[in-house]
Amino acid sequence: MAPLLQRLFTYKSVRTLTVVSGAATGLYLIDTHKNAKAFQRTARTAWNGVLIGWDYKFNFTPGKAGQINDLHQRVANRILHVCQTNGGLYIKLGQGIATNSSVLPPCYLTTLRALYDDASSVDYAVVEKIIKKELGKEVHEVFRTFSKIPIAAASIAQVHKATLLDGSVVAVKVQKPEIQVQIEWDLIAYRLLIKAYELLFDLPMSFAVDYTVKHLREETDFINEARNSEMCDEFLQTDPKIRNQAYVPKIFKEYSTKRVMVAEWVDGCRATDKVLLQNMGLSPTKVMESVVDVFAHQIFISGFVHCDPHPGNILVRKHPDNPKRHQLLLLDHGLYIRESEEFRKQYCLFWKSLFLLDKKTIQEICSFWGVGDSQMMANATLLKPYNVDRSPNITPSSNTSVLDAYEIQMKLKTSLKDFLINSELLPKELIFIGRNMTIVRANNKTLGSPVNRINRMARWAVVGLGHDPSSWTTIVRADYLSTQDSNGRSLAVRQYLGFWKALSVTLQAKLNYWMFEVALAVMSIAYHVAQFRSFVEWRILGRKSDGFEAVLDDALKQRLEQEYGIRVEGDLFDA
Repeated sequence: MAPLLQRLFTYKSVRTLTVVSGAATGLYLIDTHKNAKAFQRTARTAWNGVLIGWDYKFNFTPGKAGQINDLHQRVANRILHVCQTNGGLYIKLGQGIATNSSVLPPCYLTTLRALYDDASSVDYAVVEKIIKKELGKEVHEVFRTFSKIPIAAASIAQVHKATLLDGSVVAVKVQKPEIQVQIEWDLIAYRLLIKAYELLFDLPMSFAVDYTVKHLREETDFINEARNSEMCDEFLQTDPKIRNQAYVPKIFKEYSTKRVMVAEWVDGCRATDKVLLQNMGLSPTKVMESVVDVFAHQIFISGFVHCDPHPGNILVRKHPDNPKRHQLLLLDHGLYIRESEEFRKQYCLFWKSLFLLDKKTIQEICSFWGVGDSQMMANATLLKPYNVDRSPNITPSSNTSVLDAYEIQMKLKTSLKDFLINSELLPKELIFIGRNMTIVRANNKTLGSPVNRINRMARWAVVGLGHDPSSWTTIVRADYLSTQDSNGRSLAVRQYLGFWKALSVTLQAKLNYWMFEVALAVMSIAYHVAQFRSFVEWRILGRKSDGFEAVLDDALKQRLEQEYGIRVEGDLFDA
């Protein structure tokens, strides 16, 4: 044997190699069978994070402008691979990127949409073990019947249909066994990656990490979900207009834990299934009106907001008391936010001010939120182009040169940094409220935009301000003092106003009210024109159209290209 090979295969080197190989194999087996592959998943994330950072660092340059779109697609594919391979909470994190991809190139959304189709499930034998551990009884000791095949599966849990011993038909939500082991590792990896990319790209990205992590952790606690469902129902019952329009299935607390939840079984079709709704004799328009009203009530009135209102979580049935009417069935209450009262009022006022073209109030609220670009904030809020002092009919550039791709991306980066001038001031509620409104808007679009979503939400925003006349005028605000009643609650006490000043205040309030109504009327006309055009295209030309929401999409894409140089392909604003 050659001297070199002799040195390589000495007893000591072979022993070292054997020990290292054995240790690596042992760690792999322990991580696989005892640690739910948490270390492997984290290592995979770290490795791909390094590759992505390296790719952007050396390929996102002016000299490679023609390859930048390929770079974005390559990175999006890598993120998709990591999320699909790791599974679990990574599916939720990837969906979050897709839902909030307005600050990222369009290929991120189109690529990461595949994560919404994730439907992996665990074997029934595993489900039996989880139920035995959580409830302290065998499946047959709790349930008379139990479907072995889940009727639904998502990233962190799956649902089985069952019957309790008393005959009640129930839905049993069982958390996947690896989630509790993986979650802390996953959230640590998420924190580190966000911080790394914040430093790498010099963009404010980590300001909302703590808030997001808190809510993702709460989503894996089914006791918290049961509590959310009860609070949702309580708030619905406070409003006579909507309490009969929606129903929250009852939770059986005696059979529910952090990892298992038993709820009343409800039958219904998806709120976006137009054919089934019509077969049931229900109006898709009325159904979507209820969808918009229920979630607008949460945003502007109760401040307790369901953040995942996708079609699978909103079913529809005939109303038990009146088969000619419909009733929404609200499911999956794991992800909620609770708005502060201060933010709720500010958000209501922001919406109303958008329709009054009250530029001063809009800018004041944006400044209070740490937002530097009120125009961009208005676009993001309404999910449509918004103009206070310039024409909306801007013709976008007919073509964006590939050679300018680098400059376009840098311009977008500058715009984003100018938009969020103080990330610490930004209300974190906006993150999940934006998610709610984007999904509701997508639901409306799926049905052909039967509802003028923006007008209905604007009216709920005004209701959320209450009857305080200061909400309709800028003069009277200075004439209100904050004081407290005997219970320590804040009161608005009006100071004495002279006759002429009081008259001026009244006239301004009336004028602003009618300006608001005129703005809604103009929006209503635009809505009906778009719907009529959609109807004509369908009946005469045979072209399917998504109605008014699609028109707003096109207009917003036009604005993005003109203002920021972003060319959007496909349905960027769909959830």
